[in-house]
Amino acid sequence: MQKSVGLIRFALVFTGYMIAMGIVSLALEYFTGVSLSGTVNQIVSVMGAATDAGQRFYKTYEVVPDAGFAWSASFQMTLVEIAISVVLGGLFIWALVSEGELANGVGPLLTFLVPLMIFMFAISWVLKRYMFVSGARRAEKVQLKKQEKSRAVFE
Repeated sequence: MQKSVGLIRFALVFTGYMIAMGIVSLALEYFTGVSLSGTVNQIVSVMGAATDAGQRFYKTYEVVPDAGFAWSASFQMTLVEIAISVVLGGLFIWALVSEGELANGVGPLLTFLVPLMIFMFAISWVLKRYMFVSGARRAEKVQLKKQEKSRAVFE
């Protein structure tokens, strides 16, 4: 059986976390004056979505993914994250340009942002691999505890 990661679900969960973190960031800044950076929002969203993907993987296949599959799945999730981030970032840059906020143009901004984004997505790839396996292991522990409880009831 060919194992796969639910990339559509990952995209939806990732986007949901991004929206939720945006709301939490705005509320936190409004009520306390503390501002969370977009990087924190992105990392929390990645961690939550990758953990969910790992839990779903375990529930579907009842196995913790091996290292090779975990790296492959993490890479696929990173490609989905990049696609979503590029679209959202493009919309943000378009809004800044249309409002006249970027008087020097997009060039200087992209010169700074592209290397930074490559670095961030590399970190995200490693983080997703860890969280994917961690989520699967957590789901395995939960299932084993349920099995132990059901055995104890019938003994």
